[in-house]
Amino acid sequence: MNAEEICKELRIDHSKILNIYAYGSVVYGTNDEYSDKDYIIVYKSAFLPSGSFKDNAISSYDRNIQGVCYSRTGFKDAINNYEIGALECLYLPNEFIIQNKMNFSITKFDEKIFSKKIISKASSSWHLSTLADKDGNTPFVMKNIFHALRILDFAIQIKEHGKIINFSSMNEKMVKIYNNHNIRPYDYYDEFINLQEKLKK
Repeated sequence: MNAEEICKELRIDHSKILNIYAYGSVVYGTNDEYSDKDYIIVYKSAFLPSGSFKDNAISSYDRNIQGVCYSRTGFKDAINNYEIGALECLYLPNEFIIQNKMNFSITKFDEKIFSKKIISKASSSWHLSTLADKDGNTPFVMKNIFHALRILDFAIQIKEHGKIINFSSMNEKMVKIYNNHNIRPYDYYDEFINLQEKLKK
């Protein structure tokens, strides 16, 4: 889909949009015929029409297209606060950049703060996996274990290479996780901690 088609499906005024980035499974190479199409959308204005810096979830009527919207200011703040979803947009291959009218970059990279914020984000996903485990919600356990590991892996790539060089680096791990229907968070706890330590170093 092109930028105008995406905006039409999401009921957004295309003339107000700077950038549109593909996001999620299509970028990681884990999508299938049932996958949603996810996009991160950056407005030209300092605030979104809602008055906020970020709207987490908008969708088409059939819910097959999902969007996360940032204002221009909100997107800059997300990048400089090391929000992993915003950072992924900076390093996308061209084929996944739907529209790019403004180039964004990290203003200042502080390794210690970067590591701390990424670990906090990954730990939130890990915590959700433990809560899901208590509830017996295995699909949610799988999802959040994988998210936690992938977030750390992407951050390690950024520290080592200055960018994400491989968006599909955790795909084999994902298959292993999703094929284990008896999965428990402690099965991957050592790996989770080891990735944190690698990121800190």
